[in-house]
Amino acid sequence: MLPPDMKTIRSRDNAEYKSLVGLVRSSRVRRESGVIVLDGAHLIDAYSARFGAQDLRIFAMASKQGQPEIAAWLKKARSVMLLDDNLFERAAAVQTPTGILALAPKPAVAPRSLDAFQVVLEGLQDPGNVGAILRSAAAAGAAAAHLSSDCADPWSPKALRGGMGAQFVIPAYQHEDLVAAVSALGLRLYGCTADAPICLFDADLRGKVGFIIGAEGAGISAALRRQAHQLLCIPMSEGMESLNAAAAASVIFYERFRQTRSQLN
Repeated sequence: MLPPDMKTIRSRDNAEYKSLVGLVRSSRVRRESGVIVLDGAHLIDAYSARFGAQDLRIFAMASKQGQPEIAAWLKKARSVMLLDDNLFERAAAVQTPTGILALAPKPAVAPRSLDAFQVVLEGLQDPGNVGAILRSAAAAGAAAAHLSSDCADPWSPKALRGGMGAQFVIPAYQHEDLVAAVSALGLRLYGCTADAPICLFDADLRGKVGFIIGAEGAGISAALRRQAHQLLCIPMSEGMESLNAAAAASVIFYERFRQTRSQLN
């Protein structure tokens, strides 16, 4: 039996359903409304732990309402809508829906200590990569991330799912002029390229530094290369020339973490 305040939606013409679909599919709609879409109970838990659950609007797939992590949210959320399976699958941002979505106000996230490192992302098109990089950055202690305007939206459902709560820990700023923004940071900047003469593991990455992660395939632009104080390469075994952007970023961030770990103890 459904809780008395739970609504059941069976029509794609339902106004609340149409609003959900618009927010899932359009970064402009999300930006203008100040609302983000959380996909999955883990992400909803991470959001509510930091910002509270009072403003969440829950949408659940009818056939999965009995799953423990979903049932828990159906009991405690103030606003709950149960969707026909076909409607939920149509609205979901991924091919394998988790069975629960939530709409939430986009939070304001303050940067960490200015002594932490900064991340600069240029032209990354895959929202999963953006989310994964933010996740590694947050785990390794980054202060903030700075994205070019042509990067995938870090607040999209897929990027949020890839970040698994990272966007709630460090701010992700989007800049129309990334070169100017990076220059204003006043940091020692590093970029990784396959042809760089210096190995990542031989560089001093301590202190107030920033790491430039270039686009998948295209790499770092000439303009940002000129901003870098040093270009580094990640050593690899014979037969391999490059890493996925998210994997390369994790290597860089954790080499910095390794070099500074004595300061964290």
